[in-house]
Amino acid sequence: MKEFWTATRSLRRKYNRLWLADHAARTVVRRETWLTARRLRVHEEAVSLALRLNEEGTGSTDQRRPVDRVHDIDPQDFQDRYFATDTPVVMAGAGASWPAANWTHEMLGSRYRQTAVRLLRAAPNEPKGRPGEGRDATYAEIAESMDSGGDMYARFSGIMHQHPELIDDVDVDWFRAMRDDHKSFENWGFFMGGAKTATGLHCSIAPNLFYQVTGRKRWWIYPAAAAPFFAPPAKCSPYFYSEVDVSDTEKWPIARSVPGWIADLEPGDVLYVPAFAWHQVFNPTATIATGYRWAKLGLGWRASPIQTILVLTCSNPSLFKARGHKDLPSLLDAVDY
Repeated sequence: MKEFWTATRSLRRKYNRLWLADHAARTVVRRETWLTARRLRVHEEAVSLALRLNEEGTGSTDQRRPVDRVHDIDPQDFQDRYFATDTPVVMAGAGASWPAANWTHEMLGSRYRQTAVRLLRAAPNEPKGRPGEGRDATYAEIAESMDSGGDMYARFSGIMHQHPELIDDVDVDWFRAMRDDHKSFENWGFFMGGAKTATGLHCSIAPNLFYQVTGRKRWWIYPAAAAPFFAPPAKCSPYFYSEVDVSDTEKWPIARSVPGWIADLEPGDVLYVPAFAWHQVFNPTATIATGYRWAKLGLGWRASPIQTILVLTCSNPSLFKARGHKDLPSLLDAVDY
């Protein structure tokens, strides 16, 4: 893995410089410039190099390895082995005995039948749409969709802040102990949807302790340094995404050529996702999950200085306007893709 990142360092740095320049130009003129085409040419060079390195080194095998699964890890061990190195890990069964383990979509749909969430266009290959084109659905409707095999999927929902009694059903002290920092921002995201739903490749400045409550999920994860191989559009947004579908290695061979990880989550598991780690998720079964996020600029800078700068200077929307949104779905629906 180290050899790969050393061999690609020059092109990755060149791409990142052009990414920043493209971002700055778009902030001013609000459209693509010649920098976009130049940035994408460097992306193509980086992809070609990665494919060649994989072919020469291992015969086109998959460079993604299983995420470590650990049991009963203590906070200091987690901090030293995984958090400090920006390495994902599954803490198997960590939340199996929490009251939230008894949640069902029927119960949540009934209890919060009038609570609505903005449904996002975020599946792989799904057109993103224009600002405000997302639609709202109640949790009763989502629960009914899950029963009927529908594709409704609540992503990043703020329901746990709207109804704080849900937070009482998880071990908040455990999450705070694992992060070892009680001073910075924290946020709970909620996910609920049917089988065969998915979220495309994306990343965020906030690290994530993701609690799989019910059902199963498959995650594909890459380090922040992989951004040049995925060519995220320069949209001047605090949300980064890619059109690459890393579940389809025939169409996108770059997905198996960049070193990364694969994790399969079972009920009760908690997955650590580092700051700016690229990830894509597929739900083979109906699922309920929560994501505990916190944010400090230092963590983002350690993982990706370039993306931290892009977040701080975003204008689609600006950080000031972003603060006015009630939750992440409403913020992401305001992005002009």
